[in-house]
Amino acid sequence: MNLGSRIKNLSAQLKNIEESDGFTCDEEGRGIINVGAENFDDIFSPYCFKGGDTLSLELVDYLWEKQEVVPLDYDLTVRFNVKNADEKKRKEIQMAVRENFENDVHAAEQKLHRLAVMSTWFIIIGIIITSIYLVATNFLPIAVTYILDILAWVFIWEGVRAYFLDRRSLKLDKIRSLRLAAAKIEVKEFEPY
Repeated sequence: MNLGSRIKNLSAQLKNIEESDGFTCDEEGRGIINVGAENFDDIFSPYCFKGGDTLSLELVDYLWEKQEVVPLDYDLTVRFNVKNADEKKRKEIQMAVRENFENDVHAAEQKLHRLAVMSTWFIIIGIIITSIYLVATNFLPIAVTYILDILAWVFIWEGVRAYFLDRRSLKLDKIRSLRLAAAKIEVKEFEPY
């Protein structure tokens, strides 16, 4: 087998992998997530007293997993395939999806706020310990000054790490939740494969 045919074969395999792991777009250029739920009640949690306003955990996990495939610069369209699809079902699903992921957005905002406060306090404590270290180097034994030095750097590092490294993943979760909350919801008639 020559090199040209091997390259063509590999590029064809790569194209198949991209198509299977990739995503499709609708007419508006939104990434599509298809959800097949034969029964309308399968979409909602069986533990909800109100009925129909809380998504099932399996569906939430499925939506979260599938939206990670679509790049962040694309909006989403979530297509639900259910029996006896109508406008009322579409509105119920849309409200449930929006409420679920808006709650996730608020939770992420609270975590970001707590993280910012915690990292600020860690840095302040680290600076205070550094100040004590600098003042007390002449008065305290050398072992105590080493401990103060290590404590100062640990507090400062933890504050900086929390602020700059941990915030990134929380911000990405917030963006993904916002994207799912703002997704266009389509309800189509169920068609078995």
